[in-house]
Amino acid sequence: MEEIIELLAILLVIGGVCIALPLVILLLTNKRKNHEIDKKTEILMALLEKNPDLDPAEVLDKLDMSSEDGKKSLKERLLEKLLGGCICTLIGIVLFFTHLFGFVFLGDKTTGVVGGGVLTAIGIALIIYYLVSKKMLQNEIATEEKRMTEQQISE
Repeated sequence: MEEIIELLAILLVIGGVCIALPLVILLLTNKRKNHEIDKKTEILMALLEKNPDLDPAEVLDKLDMSSEDGKKSLKERLLEKLLGGCICTLIGIVLFFTHLFGFVFLGDKTTGVVGGGVLTAIGIALIIYYLVSKKMLQNEIATEEKRMTEQQISE
């Protein structure tokens, strides 16, 4: 009887983490995006009612520039990839070696070694992505930084 309860508890945790959590994240993300679209539509309609001679495309461009996603520069997004890569690599290496040498057993030894290897591989892939992107997008990053400093000076 205890084994059945333990199995149900494990299935409940796995179901919650693997099914319910992603659905909740998806739901909240879509709700936030819909709210942003509604706000932009409301602002656009109010502007067009007050000033009918405004160009809607120009107003939409200005509204898109002020969105939350536009605030992060290319360099900041690349640095986030680097941070994620470093964290995954570090956790993967620790998990791999602790299970390999038997210091910590969180379940089966093979699971810890494989999980650590996978996390290490993901982390290394993110670090490689950062290095390659930084080299390829060097000119775009410089242009974006120059544009941002010009905007700060003009304000």
